[in-house]
Amino acid sequence: MYKILICEESLSYATSNLFPMYQVDMAKSAQELLELTYENSYDLYLLHFECYALREELKNSGDATKTIFIDEYYSIYNLKKAFKIADDYMIKPLYLEELKIKVDYHYRKLYNYTNNVIIYKNFYFHVNSKQLFEGTKKVKLSPSELKLLELFLGHQNKPLSKDLIYDSLESTSDGSLRVYISKLNKLGFDISYDRAIVSYLLKSFK
Repeated sequence: MYKILICEESLSYATSNLFPMYQVDMAKSAQELLELTYENSYDLYLLHFECYALREELKNSGDATKTIFIDEYYSIYNLKKAFKIADDYMIKPLYLEELKIKVDYHYRKLYNYTNNVIIYKNFYFHVNSKQLFEGTKKVKLSPSELKLLELFLGHQNKPLSKDLIYDSLESTSDGSLRVYISKLNKLGFDISYDRAIVSYLLKSFK
């Protein structure tokens, strides 16, 4: 699932309506923001501009998470600074529909995603109907295999821990997971296992 970390007080009551299809964590302080980035891997940060120094520190340490800064008022100086380490810059008052459009854009840009269809090689995964096609031929997968595939497609080139996978599938076993992944690999999905960090990764194909 697409994961967003927000550190912006004005959005604390809007997230459930704005981003119902994403997993959203809220940080109430810079310290909590830092702790959450150590504990989790995120796809997007929505940060108040006061978090600039912390975001710069994270970027220098190798954190390449997409970032949108939110500022109290327009400043050309802050705008220039923002685009040195971030991907977008917005000022208050926020137009929530505009923010949602920008978040959805970054979500779609993360992988080949067009009109609710995720494209991988010659595969087409229809997000709404949860169906997989190879070209025009429907590929038969079990509900658990489809759920696992959707998780991987939403996190291409990002390692997924076993714990995260188990939580997403609700219940499984090492044996079942190996069978699911073996089947996906045989179909043509490039999923590898990293023993050092006990995680799986779907290599992006673009």
